Amino acid sequence: MKFRTFLAAVTLWTLCAPHLYAAQEHNATVQNEQSLIPVRIEGIHAFDVDEIDRAIGVEVPPKWEFWKDPERRISSALVPSIGDALRNYLDARGYYDATFQIRKAANGIVIWIRENRPVRVAKITIQSDFPIRRYITFKTGEAFDSERFVTIKKRIRSALLAEGYCSYDLDTKAYVDLDKRSVDLVYRLRKGGLCRFGNTTVVQKPDSIPPEVILSRMRYRPGDIFTTRRINESYAALNDLGVFGQTLIDTETKYFNVIRPKVSVRLREKLHRYTFAAGYDSEAGFRIKGTYDQYNFFGGGRSVELLAQYSSKDARLNARFFQPALFSIADCFMDFSMDVGVEKHSYDDYDERKLYWKANVHYADGTWSWDAGLGLERLVIDQTDTPSIEDLDFYPGVFTTAYGYARIVYDRRDDKHNPKEGYYLAGYGEFGYSIGGFRNDPYSIIGLEGHWIHTVGEWTFAAVGKAAVLDDRSKASLPASKYLYAGGVYSNRAYGDREIGITLSPTKDLGFGGRTRLNASFEAEYALNAQWYGAAFYDATLISPKAYSTDSAHWIQSVGIGVRYLTPIGPLTIDYGVNLHDRSIRRFSILLGQSF
Repeated sequence: MKFRTFLAAVTLWTLCAPHLYAAQEHNATVQNEQSLIPVRIEGIHAFDVDEIDRAIGVEVPPKWEFWKDPERRISSALVPSIGDALRNYLDARGYYDATFQIRKAANGIVIWIRENRPVRVAKITIQSDFPIRRYITFKTGEAFDSERFVTIKKRIRSALLAEGYCSYDLDTKAYVDLDKRSVDLVYRLRKGGLCRFGNTTVVQKPDSIPPEVILSRMRYRPGDIFTTRRINESYAALNDLGVFGQTLIDTETKYFNVIRPKVSVRLREKLHRYTFAAGYDSEAGFRIKGTYDQYNFFGGGRSVELLAQYSSKDARLNARFFQPALFSIADCFMDFSMDVGVEKHSYDDYDERKLYWKANVHYADGTWSWDAGLGLERLVIDQTDTPSIEDLDFYPGVFTTAYGYARIVYDRRDDKHNPKEGYYLAGYGEFGYSIGGFRNDPYSIIGLEGHWIHTVGEWTFAAVGKAAVLDDRSKASLPASKYLYAGGVYSNRAYGDREIGITLSPTKDLGFGGRTRLNASFEAEYALNAQWYGAAFYDATLISPKAYSTDSAHWIQSVGIGVRYLTPIGPLTIDYGVNLHDRSIRRFSILLGQSF
């Protein structure tokens, strides 16, 4: 038995040993191919060493990874291709006569570059009936860059499509004279006629999704001027439904300057989502939040969302039902949503507990949007502090409010997330009753706001004006949170959200809201580079205890500076605001998006 076992083991080893050795040899080969070799680049003056690193495949740890070895290294598998990659890079930058040597040294690879004379831009000719000069970043006398030449052409095309010109005739040429080391650039453009949207066709969709749901996400209407911005907004609206995993809006079909989009969508694999987040902020302290979303709830693109949130200052439990394209009026598709939940908030002078129900219908087409709905709230107000005035302008107790509301928006900004041109107008109206006991009184709220944005060169200027009036017949019959407050990133940035009540002086306000509110903001933003911006701003706020009156109220004014970092979903905004009359009143604020 022992002999048979020994014989079987020897036979098995004989059969497997060659494969084991081959595997070890293969692993050693792969490991050798993927080994990293130090690289040193010498002799450059006009080039950025980081650009050369990217061109030839050198690996360098990011600066924030300070604990890693900062030495430049390249995979041994890429060493044979260094010459071709470097030649292509040098030619693309206009240095056709540049020479280089690649040699192996004891401590790695040394690349020595002699730049020599580059091909320089001698002349720029522009013949265009569309303003394209700002996109042509070349200047006479500078080195020619073929990659930038291609990028400029793409930007001109994007600018044409953004303005509705899809039948343009664009001709760009770079005439290179190697003997003179010069290049003449020629840009000829005829913009053609404006293109417009035609009817949209849904060519592919899930069986459970009616075509009306998809068409309702198109942020244009037949006859509107065709722009890529409207297409991008339509993509965003489709993705916001959370139902589709793949979306495609094909705009290649064109008849006599009429674009007829074709839409294809596919259902996402997972139609439910869980999220959990925890964080800390200076206003609410430690905060946790969890959500559950069920998409395509019983088909039709419906969704259900459950939300739970808690911090030391607020708590919230909410359920939301959403139905896209519930019905249509004159080919305008109306969405329906309904919310029910409970909330608890702690303010400076009182705590509020609220049970609420709200339902509304909503329409949006990219320029116009409006919604209207009904709400019912049951609130409990507990006074926690006594304001330093003789007459309290709100009462603790139990309140029930029933109301209807409507909001309308006209948006002509060039971008929803980071606008550089255009204007925005909005109006809000609410009418309701405070019901119960002696608080059986009507009230109304009217709000207006306007935004204006304009860019000149690297500067972007913005102005925002807001006005609101609450009319409760001066009976203080509403819950405290219904009155008007200010402060925060969208009004006065030297204060936190809702920190400004009735303004008694340029530096002092009450802890509860008023009946008339005015707010003005002005901002100047300067582009430091493609992603970083610096800004300076001025905010002014006035809140009066009387409806339709500014008597006995004063303006609270703030100034500040900020920085913006452009991300794919909008700018990350960091501002520092200071009260103009009292520098001890100041605040940092952070926002993902623009305040205008």
